[in-house]
Amino acid sequence: MNALRRVGAFVCLVSVAVFTGSCSSGGNNAQLRALQASPDETTTLNVLVDGNTMFSNIALGSPTNYTSVSSGSRHLQVEPSNSSIPAIDETVTFNSSTNYTLITANFATSLTPILLTDSVTTPASGGFQIRLVNAVPSAGPIDIYVVAPGTAAGSVPATVSGLPFESSSLYQLLAPGTYDVIFTQAGFAGVPYVQISSVAFGAGQNRTVVLTPNGNGGYAAVALNDLN
Repeated sequence: MNALRRVGAFVCLVSVAVFTGSCSSGGNNAQLRALQASPDETTTLNVLVDGNTMFSNIALGSPTNYTSVSSGSRHLQVEPSNSSIPAIDETVTFNSSTNYTLITANFATSLTPILLTDSVTTPASGGFQIRLVNAVPSAGPIDIYVVAPGTAAGSVPATVSGLPFESSSLYQLLAPGTYDVIFTQAGFAGVPYVQISSVAFGAGQNRTVVLTPNGNGGYAAVALNDLN
């Protein structure tokens, strides 16, 4: 069983983007959402916290909404929905008034939890922030281009370069507008894995876009609303 990956920042063909709502945590609680990204998991997944089912029947590429969870040290388990044997069994710490995204990544026999801390801080200078995540075990390191619509990958520098599997980028501060988001093999701009086109990003928004498997041997991009 693989250990929890609490992901900080990694410094450095058309798919439908799925957007989920944002939520700010309050009081002594945290907020948790989950995204299933294992390419060969044969069933849906359940997420349990302290033995209680928090999310049930999570399908590949279908994120949950945020749900309140008690802060502090918690017992986190992920089980196939047809089994009571956990594929992930970890103790994690959730800080109060903090939002988290749990991504269940890697192949089913080596399911790995990636725990991201989501920013709910309003971006500076009237911009928006975007964070990119590599959750595909077969993709290798990737380059990501967040560019004006119609801009070819490689014609401008990558927004994030060489992002390894199970890693996330820093939040990138950009001007509001409409963008294409293109994921490619690292160093090979002419080998796009997936592209989401003409996505509108507004001032004050934080977004996370995750490269995931699509269940058919290919790739998809799932966009998550972190703020606004």
